[in-house]
Amino acid sequence: MKIRRVELILIVLVVVVSAVVIYNVLISVPFKDYSLDVDALKDPESLLVNSRVVLKNNGKMALNDIYIVYDNNKNLSENLLRIEPGQTIILSPPQGALLKSVSVFTGEGISIEKGFRSPIKMPGMIGS
Repeated sequence: MKIRRVELILIVLVVVVSAVVIYNVLISVPFKDYSLDVDALKDPESLLVNSRVVLKNNGKMALNDIYIVYDNNKNLSENLLRIEPGQTIILSPPQGALLKSVSVFTGEGISIEKGFRSPIKMPGMIGS
């Protein structure tokens, strides 16, 4: 039995598509009970600075008593009661924050400190 070229291409395509689907399913399934992803972004433009902090609960359980501190200044802080599994929350830093770092603490013992990052400016893109 000889495999034709068309059949070989179809077999390779099925294997590649199956591998991509399995990979995407595996990375979307949470493995830890408590997991939090923090992304702090500042985008300086010519007249103003757009900034945001994105919190995503990547765990299987809800996160409680979330405390967010900007630039290690207790006066620039926020409290959230709960973030459900898979939920994403976008926060705007308060006025007066220097946008250097953000620290996030949860009642479950998660403690994350992240510096604000700036996106790469490319010629011809909006905001460049």
